[in-house]
Amino acid sequence: MRPGFVPALATPLDAEGRLLEASYRKQIEDMIQQGAVGLLCMGSMGQQAYLRPDLCPEVARVAVDVAAGRVPVFVGAMSCSIQQARQRMAALEELDIAAFVFTAPYYAKANRPMMMRFFKAVGASTKHNIMLYDLPSVTQSKITYDMVMELLRDVPNLVGIKSADQAMFRKLKLNPEVRKDFILVYSGLDTFDVAYKWGIDNCLDGMLPVTPKNTGDMFRAMAAGDYATAAKCLTNILDLRDFFADHDLWPCYDVAMNMLGYEGRHAPDICCDILPENVELVRREMLRIGEL
Repeated sequence: MRPGFVPALATPLDAEGRLLEASYRKQIEDMIQQGAVGLLCMGSMGQQAYLRPDLCPEVARVAVDVAAGRVPVFVGAMSCSIQQARQRMAALEELDIAAFVFTAPYYAKANRPMMMRFFKAVGASTKHNIMLYDLPSVTQSKITYDMVMELLRDVPNLVGIKSADQAMFRKLKLNPEVRKDFILVYSGLDTFDVAYKWGIDNCLDGMLPVTPKNTGDMFRAMAAGDYATAAKCLTNILDLRDFFADHDLWPCYDVAMNMLGYEGRHAPDICCDILPENVELVRREMLRIGEL
């Protein structure tokens, strides 16, 4: 991939859990126009763990169709079992995707042998590439440097990893045994701009679709070496994230996406609606950082 950002796309649904295709298409096109160099379809913020299984092929198909070869499309296929992961991949096998993306199994904490068995099995079960998604805050299980190195030896279609682990990325970046085209997608939102200076220049987060102006401006500034502007844009994104976290993240995220013109519900159906008093607070914060 070219240096730049990969948005973790939100998945807009109607009240019955069906994809709102026009809204999804608009979000994807807006991200590409802001300079996205790839798309993560059905990641954590894309509700992959909450979507109806029969909906997943449609969501991926639309993303691939809108991208139209302009940027690679990565598709989340996270699962808690090998057989379930195989079933999810089989339903998407004929799509033109860059890679399936997998976290560690997450229902119960997986130990190292379980994780390695899982990743090796899913890699061997598809003609597509796979990527690792290091998300220990959710899965309870950390993907480590030594695991990545073993998988690189044993899984020929492993092409990258998404992680916020700076130390691991540094070691992978400096190790001559790691292929130069191995994709390191950094997800440590708080230090995006610093990581970029180190040459870790592909970044991903679920906040990027809800801050399209700041995101586009930030990466254009970093590409031009204007790190002061990039830092200001990143601070805006972090402020909004922290605001969401303080006022119930999913409902705030959902309402903010609606304010940007993306119709539908962008939060899992188990989430409560936003408190009425928080709607105007979200609007004010979006205005303050220049997104509205």
